[in-house]
Amino acid sequence: MGLVQRALEEVGISTISVTLFRQVAVKLKLPRVISLRFPFGYPLGRREDEQRQIIQDALAALGSIADPGTIIDLPYVWEG
Repeated sequence: MGLVQRALEEVGISTISVTLFRQVAVKLKLPRVISLRFPFGYPLGRREDEQRQIIQDALAALGSIADPGTIIDLPYVWEG
């Protein structure tokens, strides 16, 4: 996905990634990333209200991140 994200960015389409593995996003130097500390299989959490909020946060980050390579660590805590 990182390669697709870079290709889209090159033609002027802004993108954002959601990652559960921050170290990989750093190494790939993705343009914009939000990072969550959730287990694999639950990239946006479990509850619908939590998922909706994370998507809203991702869209807000998409509009606010000015510097390529920025990673925002969202403060959500896995309650499993």
